[in-house]
Amino acid sequence: METKALFSKMIKNWPGLIFIMALACLMAWLMNDDINRMQAATTNYEYYQNFIYLIENIAITYFFCIVMLMIFFTYSNKQYSKWCVRLFYVLGISVLAYYVMAGQFNSYVFNMIESEYLEKYPKMAHSLYTGPLYWMFVGYFFVPKILKDARKMKEEQDLTV
Repeated sequence: METKALFSKMIKNWPGLIFIMALACLMAWLMNDDINRMQAATTNYEYYQNFIYLIENIAITYFFCIVMLMIFFTYSNKQYSKWCVRLFYVLGISVLAYYVMAGQFNSYVFNMIESEYLEKYPKMAHSLYTGPLYWMFVGYFFVPKILKDARKMKEEQDLTV
C-alpha cells in the first residue's frame, strides 16, 4: 500500500485516528509517570512496584497494538494478507514469552524487596500477572473471527484470480 493511500484512509477515518492518538498519548503519559515514580522511589519496594506498573503498561500497549494490526490488515484493504496469520502466531508466542519473563522477574523482585514489605508482595505479583490479561483475552476472543474473515477473503481472492 502506498503511503499516500494510507494517509488518505487515515484522514477519511478521523474519529478512529483521534481515538488511537488519544490512547497513544494516554499510554505515553502513564509510562512517563511510572518512570518518574521509579526515579523518585526511596525503597526497593516502591521502585519495583512502579517498575511492574511500567511493564504492565508496556505489555498492555503491545498486545493492544497486535490486535489492532490484525484488524487493520484484515479489514482495511479487504484483501487477504499473510500478516494477519503471522500476527496470530506472534500473539501466541508473545503471551508465552511474557509469562516466562514475568515469572523470572517475579522471583527476582521477591529476592530484592525489603522484608517489611513482603506482605504487599502478592499484590505486586498479581498486578504483574494480570495486567495485560484483558487485551490477551480480547485478542483471543476476536482472533477466530478475524482469521475466519481473512480465510473468506483469501477464498474470494483465489476465485477471482
